[in-house]
Amino acid sequence: MDIPFFKSLSLGGSALFKHREKGIVGIDLGSSSLKLVQLRKEKERAILETYGEISTAHYGGVEMGQSARLVDQKVLEMLEDLIKEANITARQAVVSLPLRVSFVSLLTLPIMNEKDLAEAVHYEARRYIPVPINEVILDWWSLPQGISSDAEREEGLVKEKKFIEVLLVAVHQQVLEKYRSIFKEAGIEIVSFEIEIFSQVRSAIAREVAPILLIDYGAQSTRFTIVDYNIVRMSHNADRGSQDLTLALSRSLGIDFERAEKLKRDTGLSLRPEHQEIKNVIEPLLDHNFSEGIRVMTEYKRRTNHSIKRIVFTGGGSLLKGLIDFSINKFGVEARLSNPFQKVEYPPFLEPALRDLSPIFSTALGLALREMQK
Repeated sequence: MDIPFFKSLSLGGSALFKHREKGIVGIDLGSSSLKLVQLRKEKERAILETYGEISTAHYGGVEMGQSARLVDQKVLEMLEDLIKEANITARQAVVSLPLRVSFVSLLTLPIMNEKDLAEAVHYEARRYIPVPINEVILDWWSLPQGISSDAEREEGLVKEKKFIEVLLVAVHQQVLEKYRSIFKEAGIEIVSFEIEIFSQVRSAIAREVAPILLIDYGAQSTRFTIVDYNIVRMSHNADRGSQDLTLALSRSLGIDFERAEKLKRDTGLSLRPEHQEIKNVIEPLLDHNFSEGIRVMTEYKRRTNHSIKRIVFTGGGSLLKGLIDFSINKFGVEARLSNPFQKVEYPPFLEPALRDLSPIFSTALGLALREMQK
């Protein structure tokens, strides 16, 4: 299901590919790295042309693996460097917006006609958005009413719905103008924006009806998102990420961040006896962090009587060795890494590299796929 957020910000519309010969770029500016994916559309197929990633560490003056907040000039410099290194030829892009610069709320309203619903949403928005409405761009979407509990699914029961749920999204206009200015200077035209959660759902999850917990394990934070019937139903952000594991290793073992990062990447949750000390540092932190995911699952079960059937991981932190087995034991359900590149075509010789990198590019590829599906 394509989630049509920020349709009001789309500049190209359905005619986008009638005028584009060199494809589209998905741009994901994360806290620890910048990711680009360039696709082209050929006979209704999405073809991977190029991709690339560059760390923010050098531009932010921090160690590799640490998150960095960059000033605009450094973002521009990094963007221009990666465009050159990855041989990006397209000049139109879809750009991700971090959840931290967005307002996302789920509204429950009585069923009403479309006109009255639009007025009600704009009225309710004033209660949920902590800035003047005239300073933000609003978008909203009525969620399908066919989502039922597990028991209702099994028994084929249909209950009359008296209320409708609306997903409300808003982004400050100043944020959008800042992005437009930076990318314009780099020679990139922003076709549309999208909040990163929805890009990840598009690329990382197949068209499934079973509830899924999507875990975006990044350097700075971990986001737990419930996706039911391919619809984002609930999201929670924990201010702990994979760099916290590195910092803990650095303190515990008395080594610098760079060495700790290498140990984390090379050994992870290895069961080998010589790696036990590293595992003993990492495992309790993961257990504490992922307890937030358990809480999200429990709350969703309480609200809807829906049980999570599967966990899908995105983000660079998800490449930690042993993470999947740890998660299966922790959550008690099937877990896997996202594989967004399975939704595009590419030369077979790239398979090993893309398989190892897939979770990192979930957002960037999902952004580009947004335009492929128009």
